Amino acid sequence: MNAERMQILEMLAAGKLTTTEADMLLSALGTNQAPTAEADPATLKAAEQMGSGWADFGAGFGMGGPFERGWAPKPPRPPRVPRPPRPPRPGRGRRADVIDEVIRLRNHGINADYLNKMRATLGDVSIEEVIALGIHNIQPEYVQAMRALGLDLTVDDVVAFGIHNVDPKFVQAMRELGFDHLTPDDLTAMSIHNVDADMIAMLAKAGFNDLSVDELVAMSIHNVDAEFIEMMSAMGFEDLSADDLTAMSIHDVTPEFAADMKAAGYAHLSADDLMSLRIHGVDAAYIEELRAVGFDELSVADLIDLRNHGVDAAFIEEARASGLVDLSAERLLALKQR
Repeated sequence: MNAERMQILEMLAAGKLTTTEADMLLSALGTNQAPTAEADPATLKAAEQMGSGWADFGAGFGMGGPFERGWAPKPPRPPRVPRPPRPPRPGRGRRADVIDEVIRLRNHGINADYLNKMRATLGDVSIEEVIALGIHNIQPEYVQAMRALGLDLTVDDVVAFGIHNVDPKFVQAMRELGFDHLTPDDLTAMSIHNVDADMIAMLAKAGFNDLSVDELVAMSIHNVDAEFIEMMSAMGFEDLSADDLTAMSIHDVTPEFAADMKAAGYAHLSADDLMSLRIHGVDAAYIEELRAVGFDELSVADLIDLRNHGVDAAFIEEARASGLVDLSAERLLALKQR
């Protein structure tokens, strides 16, 4: 028995530990009892022969036995079996560390059975890792079920799965939809952003059948759903990719914004045009403001440049009041930059 285990048993015998605490300490050490030394058969046989030799000695003097007539010399003791060297006693620091680990485990409601099962399932996990698993109520049976699906998981993967509700049913559902090579990070991201079987089926019905995990996650984050796709299609945007739709949603290019641009005379804009106008703050109201002072044939690029440089109806009227006529977008920009 090694010194650390002996120390634990001594503390148990002295009443300093309960049986449960001692069991937890032994589990935390994770060591086996050292084998005990056994007597050498040759040594024991030699000892027996020495004992029988005294009987022969007495018989040579006519004695019936060593104790028949008074005193008889005692046979020498057989040699003692040598004891194995005692291992050095663990320092107080090591014993204190083990006790501290047990206290931490107990504070988190983790018993020796849970610790042993997790180590049997995940290997030589540390006390910190076991505590993390226990905090998130991850059971050994859950880990076994996930590994039965062929997933090679680290402790961090298991904890992330537990936090974000990635269970065997979710993994199996994704595999049935064709996602049979997902990494733990893929599964976690999909669960975090509510990418489930219903969402994937909805997008497939809208014509998006071969989306990657990254595309699905981005569409879910930015609220690109079947309704958004249908409304953009109704505005004439029928051949948009998943990335196009996601970018439009990110920049708040809504069906309503596209309709406003169409009503303002810009009916044949591309998705990139709409995003550029939205990014630079060009809306229907700004277009109508410039149109009211005579600028009604501006390109998308002109609208964006004028908006970026703060050219508005008041500036145009001021330029005209100073005697400038025949103003163009380029001349307005030059005046603004003086």
